[in-house]
Amino acid sequence: MFTTFGNRGTMHLGLCLRVLILVALTVPIRAAQPAQETFTLTVPNGPTSTLSGSSVSLLCQVSPLFNVEPLEVRWYHSSNIHSPALLYKDHKIQETPVVPRYRGRVSLTGGMERGNVSLTLERVTLEDRGEYVCQVSSEQWYEKASVFLTVNVTGREPVLSVAEARGGGGGQVNVTCSSEGWSPQPKLTWRNKDGAEIRNEQEVLNTSDPQGLVSVSSWLLYACSYSDWLACTVSLSEEAKREGRILPHIYTAPTAVPGVYKEALIVTLILSLVIICALCSVILCKRRGSMWSSSQKSRNRSDQAELGQRPADQTELGKGPAETEHLIKGAENTVQTPTEQRAAGEEFNLEAAENTVQTPTEQRAAGNDVHLKGSENTVQTPTEQSAAGNDVHLEGAENTVQTPTEQSAAGNDVHLEGAENTVQTPTEQRAAGKDVHLKGSENTVQTPTEQRAAGKDVHLEGAENTVQTPTEQRAAGEELNLNDWHHVKIFKVNILLDEKNAHPAIRINKGKRAHYVKEKDTEKPSRTHLHVFSEERFSSGQHYWEVKVKDGTTEKLSWYVGVARENVDKRPAVPLTPQNGFWILSYDKEQGFHVNTDPQPPITVAKLTIVGVFLDCDRHTLSFYNVDTKSLLYTFTDVKTSNYFPLLSPGRCDKIPIKIN
Repeated sequence: MFTTFGNRGTMHLGLCLRVLILVALTVPIRAAQPAQETFTLTVPNGPTSTLSGSSVSLLCQVSPLFNVEPLEVRWYHSSNIHSPALLYKDHKIQETPVVPRYRGRVSLTGGMERGNVSLTLERVTLEDRGEYVCQVSSEQWYEKASVFLTVNVTGREPVLSVAEARGGGGGQVNVTCSSEGWSPQPKLTWRNKDGAEIRNEQEVLNTSDPQGLVSVSSWLLYACSYSDWLACTVSLSEEAKREGRILPHIYTAPTAVPGVYKEALIVTLILSLVIICALCSVILCKRRGSMWSSSQKSRNRSDQAELGQRPADQTELGKGPAETEHLIKGAENTVQTPTEQRAAGEEFNLEAAENTVQTPTEQRAAGNDVHLKGSENTVQTPTEQSAAGNDVHLEGAENTVQTPTEQSAAGNDVHLEGAENTVQTPTEQRAAGKDVHLKGSENTVQTPTEQRAAGKDVHLEGAENTVQTPTEQRAAGEELNLNDWHHVKIFKVNILLDEKNAHPAIRINKGKRAHYVKEKDTEKPSRTHLHVFSEERFSSGQHYWEVKVKDGTTEKLSWYVGVARENVDKRPAVPLTPQNGFWILSYDKEQGFHVNTDPQPPITVAKLTIVGVFLDCDRHTLSFYNVDTKSLLYTFTDVKTSNYFPLLSPGRCDKIPIKIN
């Protein structure tokens, strides 16, 4: 009995220990369940600012700290309560219902197991500014808080000008400074060459455009100076500011009288025009006089030759001057020479050699009809007549003579003596500027331009037949037609992507192919902008390359291509704008195609598989082409830097690659 009692006591003691352990384990588990607890949200006190085109995090933290992965997290703009910018539910981010313009640009920063529900917004635009609400809900409790986002847009460089002050007293001038394209309202500051701020007698005016961008203008009265410059600075912060300088002086003549300078300039211009017209008239008169003198001398020589021939002819007939004069008196006694009779349309028969008549060859050359009786009057051979452009009618097949053109068209060899019998080939006729009309495709001669367009090699002798390639045209100082894709594609170069200079989330394959890989949640990249530069850099000349952005029917969410200057600022807060050294063409599934100017003009593209990029370092232009349609998409006209680096981005959270074609 004693032994049995001991065993029962031991069993009761073990059971008590098990109950105590179970209770101890249950208490902390119940404390960790958020559904049974209330919580609050912690957000920044002031507004959150960011630059247009950059990324920003809107901070929101659950307090006390606990794992919020089982809860619902909703972010929405205060202007659109019913459609969230991001919705986290059932342990994942929901695709719908979400405002379309936020898709692909929003995500949770990470660390939800520690109560962090902050929102990351990429490629911020001016439309994104305003109040955002962070709402966290459980089955028994919910809490929400507001975060204000301001989007800073850096405007253009100030434009300064100097004008005479009203009244003109005291040697003062009116200096004007204006700049546009800012958000929010910037601060305008005047400073002298010593850096001291000028506050006296200045006015500042701010105006807003329909997009919400602010233009600022200021006027300042300042004493004229030849050496002391003024500086006008427009800024949002130390990082976002623009400055312009000017010498506050009006350049006029020391003894100028108001109104006299303008009148003197007009008189000078009129006198110059009169002198130029007079010189041109004198030169034209001299040229006309010289031409008239030469023509008159030629006529005199012709008359003297004709007058000197007739007495000799009369002397050969044995008639003296007196007899000649007797024959000439009276119209009825006038005897026309055979040539004059022929010109008058009369028939004549010559029986004497002293009355000179043009030979048939000479008559034919003069355009007269020839009727010959006798072999002493030479008649051109059919070959001569054909070469002279006359029609040849001979009886009998044996007398038929083909013209050189007909012989050449018939495939016969033509051997003609004398330059007058030479028949130009179609190529020679074409080079001489003549129209060539030959029957049969074998006689058709393409111009050098037509041959070049057909893809044939052109080997022509003579500078007039030479067809310049686009490279030769550019070397000769001729302008390229940027609207013609065929003109720029000849400058195609081979570029390789630099893997060492790529974003950590980009993988490069053989220097040509780039694709996105998932970033680690705990990793903070060295820069937010996700792109890779090329190994090559260009400083002069023309360069063209192609990027294939679509493969098959699969459509990418986003990408961008373009160039950047050397040593660009890679900090996340620096937007990809031309002012910061980036010139790019972008695509976003929600926003479509656009370039990174401010404002961003929409580009209509029906289909795009390959993007052509043409960089003209000498003309400071960058053009983008749709290779599918061989058409121009957009051209940057002020791309100025010492070295250019091609760049491309495969897009974030999009594993479909793009590659150098």
